[in-house]
This record gives sequence, structure tokens and C-alpha cells, in this order.
Amino acid sequence: MAAGDRVYTDLSISRSNGRPGGFSLMADHKALGQILLEKNIISKNQLDLALKRQREQKGKYLGQILIEMGVSQSKINQIMDSFSKRKPIGQIVVDQGIITAIQLDEVLQKQKEMQKRGIRKPLGTLLLDLGYTSYERLIKALSKHFNMPIVSLQNFFPSETMQKTIGEKFARRNLVVVLENSLARARLAMADPNPSVLEDIKRAFPPGKNLEFFLAFPYEIEACFRKKFDPFSLTRYK
Repeated sequence: MAAGDRVYTDLSISRSNGRPGGFSLMADHKALGQILLEKNIISKNQLDLALKRQREQKGKYLGQILIEMGVSQSKINQIMDSFSKRKPIGQIVVDQGIITAIQLDEVLQKQKEMQKRGIRKPLGTLLLDLGYTSYERLIKALSKHFNMPIVSLQNFFPSETMQKTIGEKFARRNLVVVLENSLARARLAMADPNPSVLEDIKRAFPPGKNLEFFLAFPYEIEACFRKKFDPFSLTRYK
């Protein structure tokens, strides 16, 4: 098994072995942009512009740039998971200089030992627990891995009505804030993009509704829960 495969398995990111209709196994060797183009998710002009921005913005992934350009987050993520185009979080933290490749192997070994004792922890959580990084640095790696932009909630006041959409207890337990909920789309911010939590959130909304996910610092989400919503106040996230 390749190192990258091992990192992905250790993260316990759930992926379906089945492929959506029309997807070809031959596409696995193709670049993400080419697949998105062939699936009519983006145009040639969009791809050319995104690649140009990627050359100008060193270290930024194509998926991140396309989402900033307004391409559907869910469609990009679906393609990335279906064709194994998502870069493992372990590789990202090494690329960013958060830890070395040797330290990553040590953490993965510890993670494996914990799993044998029935203790399952995502790699990011384990890195924090062991003092290898701060959440301020980790959140940037999570943003790249999950294609979720980072938002500030310092001036945001949550709506009780919108929070009830996913359940107030669920929201507090999993640190999730509903930013918007219109007929066309819903936007949510979370601190830990756990795949099972994401699936629970998707089930809370009507099928086919456009859901957009963002990352926010845990302390900002917890502060939101302590705020009392004021419909006359200026509330925003950025």
C-alpha cells in the first residue's frame, strides 16, 4: 500500500466504492480540471482562468480556486472522491511544513496502536493532542483537504430558527452554525468536518438543496452559541 493510501485510510474518510452513472475508471489518471471539464461542471474558460490563478497563488489547490470562482462545492467534492483526487491531510501537513514525513509516520503508528485499543481519532485531532500543531495552522490544511473556505464569525449572530434546522443539541455537540438558509441554498460553518456529521447535516435538508460548508475556529463557534440573536443588529460572516 502506498504511503498516501495509508494516510487516507488512517483518516477514516468514508468513500463509496461505487461510481455515479457515466463515470469511467479510465478517468482516474486524468487531472481534476480535465475531469470537471469533461463532466460539464466547468467550462474551458473557467479552467484556463483557474489554472492561471493557481500559478499566481502558489500553494492554492485547483478545487479551492474553482469554489472561489463560484463552481459548486458539492460537485467538485463528488468528483474528487469518486476519482480519488483528494490530497490526504497527512501529505498536506507535511507539504505545509507543519510536521516532517518522519513525524507523520510516528503519528500514524500511534494512531494505528490506538485503533487496536478501540480508540479512533482523526489525524488532525491527534496532531493537536500531541502538540505538533495549533488549530490556527491545522485549519488551513483542513481547508485544503475538504475544499472548505475559512470564515470569521466574530461579528456573526446565529439565528435560533436556522439553528433548529439541524437541531440545537446536534449543533452544539458538533460545533455547527447555520450561516444562511434560503430556498436555493444553505451555508454552514463547522470546526471539525467529520464525514458522519456532514452526512447527518445533509439528511436534515431537502434532497437536492445546495449546501455549502465552511470552516470556523471552535472558539468562535462556541462564542456564537453564547450570543443572543438580535434581528436589528448587523450580523455577518466573512
